[in-house]
Amino acid sequence: MGPRHDSGPSALEETETAANTSTHPRFEQLTSPLRVLISDPIDEEGIKILKDAGFSVDNQPGLEKSKLANIVDQYDVLIVRGRTKVDSAIIRNSRLKIIGRAGVGLDNIDLEAAKEKRVAVLNTPSAPTTSVAELTVGLMLCLLRKIPFADHSMKDGRWIKNQLIGEELQSKKIGIIGRAGRIGNEVSRILTVGFQADVLGYDVIRPRGVPGLSYEITDSIEDLLRRCDIVTIHVPYSPQTHNLLNEARLRLMRKGSYIVNTSRGDIVEGPALLKHLKEGHLSGAGLDVFHLEPPADTWEKELVNLPDGATVVTCHIGAETRQAQKRASIEIAERIKAESQRVTPAL
Repeated sequence: MGPRHDSGPSALEETETAANTSTHPRFEQLTSPLRVLISDPIDEEGIKILKDAGFSVDNQPGLEKSKLANIVDQYDVLIVRGRTKVDSAIIRNSRLKIIGRAGVGLDNIDLEAAKEKRVAVLNTPSAPTTSVAELTVGLMLCLLRKIPFADHSMKDGRWIKNQLIGEELQSKKIGIIGRAGRIGNEVSRILTVGFQADVLGYDVIRPRGVPGLSYEITDSIEDLLRRCDIVTIHVPYSPQTHNLLNEARLRLMRKGSYIVNTSRGDIVEGPALLKHLKEGHLSGAGLDVFHLEPPADTWEKELVNLPDGATVVTCHIGAETRQAQKRASIEIAERIKAESQRVTPAL
């Protein structure tokens, strides 16, 4: 059925295992607390957990890459979010034993270099589930009811009520690519329970069920695209999912349908998406992620600024809630604590 590209626990655990190792000989000689460098902002609760466990914590949110490269060899653990890029040079010139990603995606960490250096890579796959799922549904509502367009028009002094005929989310056929993952599963639940929408899922593994609910599963992305009014994407970025929705697949979507992407920008072929929106084949796109963040290419800036509510865009805020950030901070701290205890004497 093709390459694996789900966003559920098995795919993320597979990624972690590739970067993790069962033994760390370099740990065995440690007699002093591990030194932890935090280069991106995380909630104070996680920092407290690490300090209370005896770690030496250096909290430097916003640390520039050049400075990180100069000081990383002083630390055993590095904690990042999505901003910090942990490339092969950073890893190979360090003494790092653990890299913690407070978030889900690991595409900002060179996993091959980590594996070669026997560095454990940990993430927090469950932390942002609710926040990303709620944003996904919010983008759908914004597209169908033209909420941002209406807001901008009012603030410009224009009363354009007759131009704002929208659509109901209830009873829409909604396709979820990555249905088996945590976020895909939660989006399915919200849509089915809250909106009585008709959910059609696609994934390469069997989705987890929700008690009392049932969803139709299709065997191909192509079938899903042809049948749905809205398509939403919930798979991790990888070479296998790069341009997963390319020009040919976007052309299969129903005329007048919508696409929502809160996963990673390059899972959708951006210039092709722009073309289908401008030609009217697609009615709208809700985007929280982009090819470059912030967008810099001419085509992507045009995509962001399409008129009349054709695109609803947010600046990668899927996990930007207080609740998700606190969960991610606690989860990564606990995972680092457990990993260090597994391979080292008690601190």
